[in-house]
Amino acid sequence: MLELTPWSIPPLLAALVAAALYTRVRLNEHVPGVNGLLMLMLVVGFASIGQALAVLLVDSRLKQLATQIAYIGIILAPIAWFSFCISYSRRQIHVSRQMLNVIAVIPAVTLIVALTNDFHHLLWAPGGNGTKAEPGIWFYVQVAYSYVLVIGGSAILAFMLSVSQSSWRPITAVIAAPTVASLGSVMTLATQRGLGEFDLHALGFAIGAWILYRGVLRSGLLDTIPVVRDQVVNQLSDPVVVASHRGIIIDANQAALTMFAMPREEVIDRTIAQFMSNWPPNDLARKGSANAEITIGGQIFDVAFSSLAPSANLSDVVLVFRDVTVRREDERRLRKMQKELERLAHTDALTGLYNRRIFMQRLEEEVERVRRHGKALSVLIFDLDFFKQVNDTYGHDTGDVVLVAVARLATEAKRMSDVAARLGGEEFALLLPETDQQGAVQLAQRLRSAIEKNLYLSTSGTPVKVTASIGVATASAEANEMDKLLSSADRQLYRAKNNGRNRVCSTML
Repeated sequence: MLELTPWSIPPLLAALVAAALYTRVRLNEHVPGVNGLLMLMLVVGFASIGQALAVLLVDSRLKQLATQIAYIGIILAPIAWFSFCISYSRRQIHVSRQMLNVIAVIPAVTLIVALTNDFHHLLWAPGGNGTKAEPGIWFYVQVAYSYVLVIGGSAILAFMLSVSQSSWRPITAVIAAPTVASLGSVMTLATQRGLGEFDLHALGFAIGAWILYRGVLRSGLLDTIPVVRDQVVNQLSDPVVVASHRGIIIDANQAALTMFAMPREEVIDRTIAQFMSNWPPNDLARKGSANAEITIGGQIFDVAFSSLAPSANLSDVVLVFRDVTVRREDERRLRKMQKELERLAHTDALTGLYNRRIFMQRLEEEVERVRRHGKALSVLIFDLDFFKQVNDTYGHDTGDVVLVAVARLATEAKRMSDVAARLGGEEFALLLPETDQQGAVQLAQRLRSAIEKNLYLSTSGTPVKVTASIGVATASAEANEMDKLLSSADRQLYRAKNNGRNRVCSTML
């Protein structure tokens, strides 16, 4: 049986406001933070219906059951309020999963206390006449905790709005909403009539939610600030990380989570030094910005650091990671190609020795060094005797095999500081810095003997006889015609050929 009283008007009004606001807010489901507001409307409506039944019902046991049902909504309302504020604030103040679990402890205990109240009366106790409930000890614990959640969440939201908006209207609404919600609880407690009759908890939350709707949602802020953050930061293809001045990761967008290959809860509160060894960068404190290059998971990233408050001694830092793996790989390939092109430009393609251009360049350098610092310089020129017959008899493939073998022998005979080159055809040269005539002739004789004794095979496996004639020219700082060192060595080469080949001839300038 139902009995309509004036005390049924506040919960019924709260239910109507909650239903109307829920319908309006549903139109903005795409906006981040709205789920918390929708949850608030649902629990306010749930609490309102329970409170209305607690007033309308005549049977005392049914009234108590309705009150318990209503209290479930009252317990959840502050959590929904806090959830809305935090989700809209977008982790301006980070709340970890562990912290959320701690926040839910007291409401969970309150729910258990409410369902078992008949055994301990910690939440509410029967009044003196046996029909009216009086607040118990845990009731005040829950109310105080609710104030903390509502006021704390609203303070976070107000702070976020104050740093991102120039208008005071939404900030005023965020301040007024928890004030009105809390006023409902204060008026209920002030009557000392208990939860069974005069109860403005649900109505206070409903009006507070309506103020939030008018001041924040209707002004379009929910459609701008969080969405802009999502679209500009979270949807960036480049990883973005925010770290405190101590290097603790405060926030990271989805691209950063993918880069770290970790879920958000494992990335937040870690130190950035776990991912990069050169933290903090030296230029950051001095310039307010810096750059570095790191490797994470096999990928190479160029990292730009920027202080969020350059004028402050201790400031949070935003890190933007740019994946440069492909670019660095392209640069590596380009450098390799450049080195290969440089090698091809400097060396003979068949033998791998320096070509004539590089030999002449090194000869000029060594001649200039002799003029400045003294000491001797020798040049050795040799070619293979009757090499045309080798090509004509065994083919050019065999001739190439012989040239490669002779180049190897010349490389083995020279010192590290000497320069071996193929001048063209079957003609080779050795540049011997700081080598006098005697030393040059000794090297030439060793090389001539090695060429003569080496085993050469044609492509068909037939042994090929190869000898070389060598001309040597040596100059010192006192030489008058040092520029003619190469031509002098060339004349000695022809002298060796004219004297019977397979021999060494030398001269001193």
